[in-house]
Amino acid sequence: MASYKLNIATIRSCPPVKDLLKALDDYGLPENEPYGVLSTSSSETAVFATIARRTHQAVQKLQTETRELTSTEVEKVAVYPFAVKPKNHILEVYAGSAAAVKYIEEFMAGALGIAVATEPIELDIPAAINKLVADTQRFVLKSLRVEDYAHNSYMAGPYSPKFLDSVHGMEFLEEYSQSVTSAGVRFAGPTGRVTVTLKAQAAFSYSCNEDDQSEIQSILRKLL
Repeated sequence: MASYKLNIATIRSCPPVKDLLKALDDYGLPENEPYGVLSTSSSETAVFATIARRTHQAVQKLQTETRELTSTEVEKVAVYPFAVKPKNHILEVYAGSAAAVKYIEEFMAGALGIAVATEPIELDIPAAINKLVADTQRFVLKSLRVEDYAHNSYMAGPYSPKFLDSVHGMEFLEEYSQSVTSAGVRFAGPTGRVTVTLKAQAAFSYSCNEDDQSEIQSILRKLL
């Protein structure tokens, strides 16, 4: 099994496929800029690209002889493959957390000069779970996270229970459906087991066989 990410958001004021692809290709991979374009491709309705995001971090080292700390700046690089569907106003980022959506907006606005605006898509987690129960085989609700849980007058706050079976999980979900912020589920894919973490801002982490990836992406998109 391999692990994947799928972060979905809306994107506005994006140019057509041809113009966006040209802007990405023209920008390329400059040496001293925080962002660079590693690859691009397109279809009739979407642009696919991978960008690199450079950041710098101070790393401290202890000099044993002098007992002093010295600081060295190192460069860190994160890679973000993504797809933009201008007509549908959809952005998909295939790496990182939900914050990766804002990195794409920052890159397009700052580096490309395209003043796009991205907005997270809110995922109704209880509705998504019910849809997976109906549309997948051997579904199991493994865990939930709720923000407003009060076990008794002495204990209240975030709570992340794990369930030995889906019956208890679904009962807990029904009682606390208004405060669920994430869920862990498992179901059968075309060729093997699939595990998915659902989060409230349409940020999915999932593991499956490589051959099943496109099918699992399709299942997750239909939850929105």
